[in-house]
Amino acid sequence: MSEIDHNQAVKSITEALRGPVAEVFRTLVPGFGDFNGAMFYDSVINNPDMLHGCLLIFRKRRDAFSHLLVDTKGRLVNDDFVALRCGRTVHDIIAMIVRTHAKRHFKDALGGDPNDKTSKSGRLYNAMNEYLIHEWQVPLVAHYAPLPAHKMKELGPALLDLKTSAEVDALVAKAGGVPVNGKAVPTLPPPAMQAEEPVLVETNSREYDFWWETLNDPQVRNTLGPLHDNDKRELVAAFCSISESSRNELLGGFSLSLFQGAVLLARCYQGLGRATFAQVFGKPGSPDVVKAFAARLKTRNVSSRMDLNTLSRTVDANLTNMGRVDRAKTR
Repeated sequence: MSEIDHNQAVKSITEALRGPVAEVFRTLVPGFGDFNGAMFYDSVINNPDMLHGCLLIFRKRRDAFSHLLVDTKGRLVNDDFVALRCGRTVHDIIAMIVRTHAKRHFKDALGGDPNDKTSKSGRLYNAMNEYLIHEWQVPLVAHYAPLPAHKMKELGPALLDLKTSAEVDALVAKAGGVPVNGKAVPTLPPPAMQAEEPVLVETNSREYDFWWETLNDPQVRNTLGPLHDNDKRELVAAFCSISESSRNELLGGFSLSLFQGAVLLARCYQGLGRATFAQVFGKPGSPDVVKAFAARLKTRNVSSRMDLNTLSRTVDANLTNMGRVDRAKTR
């Protein structure tokens, strides 16, 4: 079979993402109910948290997309490296999505047309597009932006060895750039001196909807126990307020689904209390404490394959070394 024209394949994939793929997400995430195809596509592609969340949902609920994951003969494709009806593999499509997100971010952050190799955004994109291939890179795209194009060319495939925002930021600084989180931040006062102000978050944000629906999932409810709406609002506000480094270490670092992420963060919040949770996981937070906590979880074999109940118990057991307080009940 002759190779399908690249432009036609891209057009076919984009139409599928705006059409039947968007429709599946509307059934899985009610918060997308009022998004038409184009609005869904643009909103998700432009927002790293939403995009990463959708890719995690796809991995968790691949069965919901089975009618779309077929080859030219209509047979179900379960392998990421087997061509679909459009002529591209799931691996190819995810790479295309990551690159589209990177183009849009680089255009906003650096200026110019990312398709123009002479523009600032175009030079960086051209230097790294070959290596933008994995969904775990989505949260790192913003951290790639300050990387000088010449350094990226030197780096080549070694870019894929940088798995965390901290590693990318360190490389940016070493190359003479200014990391995304390069500005000095004020030191947090001790917890006893901090007033426990309520955390405010836009309740109509897509991230809020993601977490709200996740906390209402039957499996998550069964693991966390009964939660009143006020409890869930408090948890969602806390989840939406965690720092990017915390997100990368705990969610991206273990490739957790939204369901697993909700259980992990909820147990941390309930075990540490609002003030300590905000000081450790919030903005700017305590990256070293989070990293040490993630390292402990790794020694306990936490991964995307761990069931929710085991994950809950594991998180509970490993909060001790973070100066755990008596569980602050949110229910």
